[in-house]
Amino acid sequence: MRFGVVGAIGFVVDGGLLWFLISLDISPYIARALSFPVAVVVTWALNRNWTFVATSHAHPKGQFQCYFAVQVVGALSNYGVYSLIILGFGVASATVFWAFVAGSALGAVLNFCGARYVAFRA
Repeated sequence: MRFGVVGAIGFVVDGGLLWFLISLDISPYIARALSFPVAVVVTWALNRNWTFVATSHAHPKGQFQCYFAVQVVGALSNYGVYSLIILGFGVASATVFWAFVAGSALGAVLNFCGARYVAFRA
């Protein structure tokens, strides 16, 4: 449940920054590449200190590096789905939104598995 709440917060951070950057006429591809790392830092801090608190004794730098590597796997699949949808259907606002949602859904599943079984394993 906590991972879902943190994921929702990350989704809002990522999506909010994405829309803000797009509103500045930044390409949706570049905007997505910029919004993602911010969301990773936010979700790592929340997951470390709330979701997987039993593993908070691990060294923060090493744990963040592992978490970031896991997130990159999720991000590549997330960004791949996002990009393919935009490439196939265009850059209309609704398309970008649904591409973001679809990519995020796949990324969430991969990120949970990676966080639970790799980055924050007991």
